[in-house]
Amino acid sequence: MAAAEPVCAQSPPAPVQHSQSTSTYSAIVQVQLQPAPTPDESRAAVTLTLQTALERTLSSNPDLIAVRQNLRVSAEAVQVARLLPTNLNPTASVDVRPWVFGVTPSGGTERLESTIAVTWSQPVELGARTAKRTAIAHAEYEQTHWNIVQAELLALVQTYRAYQTAVYRRDKLRVARELAELNGQLLQVLQHQWEANQVPAADVVLANVENLSAQQRVEAAEQEYVDALAVLRQQIGIVELADSAEPDGRLEAPQDATAGDDEGLVQTALCVRPEIQAARAQVDRSRAALCLARADRIPIPSVGPVYEKNESGSSFYGMAVSTPIPVWNAGGRLVTQREAEYHRDAVALEQTQQRVIVQVKTSATRWNRAQQLAAKTTTMMQPLAEHEARMERLFTAGQTDLVKLLQVRQRWLDGANTQLDTTWQATQAYADLLASLGGVTLLGLLPVQPNG
Repeated sequence: MAAAEPVCAQSPPAPVQHSQSTSTYSAIVQVQLQPAPTPDESRAAVTLTLQTALERTLSSNPDLIAVRQNLRVSAEAVQVARLLPTNLNPTASVDVRPWVFGVTPSGGTERLESTIAVTWSQPVELGARTAKRTAIAHAEYEQTHWNIVQAELLALVQTYRAYQTAVYRRDKLRVARELAELNGQLLQVLQHQWEANQVPAADVVLANVENLSAQQRVEAAEQEYVDALAVLRQQIGIVELADSAEPDGRLEAPQDATAGDDEGLVQTALCVRPEIQAARAQVDRSRAALCLARADRIPIPSVGPVYEKNESGSSFYGMAVSTPIPVWNAGGRLVTQREAEYHRDAVALEQTQQRVIVQVKTSATRWNRAQQLAAKTTTMMQPLAEHEARMERLFTAGQTDLVKLLQVRQRWLDGANTQLDTTWQATQAYADLLASLGGVTLLGLLPVQPNG
């Protein structure tokens, strides 16, 4: 892509001031966060909803708190760029020679009047260099701002993933415990029947094996749940909840908050994706740097008054002008480098937009498929549960054997796990869609104040 000729005379707007104690992402989407809880409240509220987890991530995640400090540094850099550089300060020179001696006609020496030379030199910056330096600093500020937004968006999406994964692992543990409880009850019934010579010993052995296997599944599910909780707690970053926070509610497929066709989603992403805004800020920075390199080819002259008094007492007043002569380095190679950097960043912006388009379309396709599959498996769970309960009643009535009951119960377990798996996959596909759309649909999970 051929880089367009940059506009060098454009003045940069003033940087937007942001509070360092609040989320930049929440400022973009106008999310009204509640104040961070006190340590006593954190200890009491060990159960977190998804909304609370997202809010706590924005306010307490250590990485976000650290990266937000860069915004103040960039804002100060803008203020520094607006000042004239130190090499444009005036220069004063005073040359006083009080002991001046001259030779007399007789060959002796005589003391003459002192000589004084005073100069005041002021460098004059041409080419609006200060405005271009300010434009560079402002573009860097905007890039830092959008990088922080990107970090907050990724943190929110990661929290969403971790929260849904923790709920998924907890529900898997719940299903495993339910099956273990059913198998334990069945084993007790069979033991009593075996003691009464009503069932063969093989049925008791088979039930005992199934019970032990169910207990193993419970232990494995417990460990997976503990691992998922650790990831969620680390992501939120609240010290008081590091060993007590747990998710609330059941695992459910998210509601589709992305109404519209793929083209509409693509346009939304192109408007709000933070990395696109950061890439545009980088292009603005490169454009301003190119303009500055061109302006630097103009020499900076120094102008000022001069006063001189010689040994005979004569005084001289005038002006002095000096200027560098660009002989050995006229700055042309630096301009060529800046043009190459501008072209590179323009291409990077174009490719970032193309990557976003691909991400949105693939994420939307995956989400639609995952949503349909989750809905289908959920509707199939009710018949499975009814068949399992019916088979248990038949077994209790002596109308079927243990093997058939265990087979049906295993199918019910498989169906429950499949439902959880597909629902969890839907949440992860939705998380990908959230990331590809710049977090716009997270507005449905956080309290929002309308514009205006």
